[in-house]
Amino acid sequence: MCVMPIGMAEVSSCEITVKPGDKVKKGDELGMFHFGGSTHCLIFGPDVKLKFDTYDEIPSLDAGNIRVNTKIAEVIT
Repeated sequence: MCVMPIGMAEVSSCEITVKPGDKVKKGDELGMFHFGGSTHCLIFGPDVKLKFDTYDEIPSLDAGNIRVNTKIAEVIT
């Protein structure tokens, strides 16, 4: 699994606090963004299976918004 921090226009820096070889578990802090908005992208290997929750929407450009902190998928394997 890979975590890719993405700093948006107002972000001055992305500080990653874990080092290669560190063991992390669910809920552990990986780092932080300084000054402003940000997002991240999770990238999984080809053998990881995900179950997406579309909240009864048909995925499309016209689909409704998903609220902040809402689960969008779950790892099933």
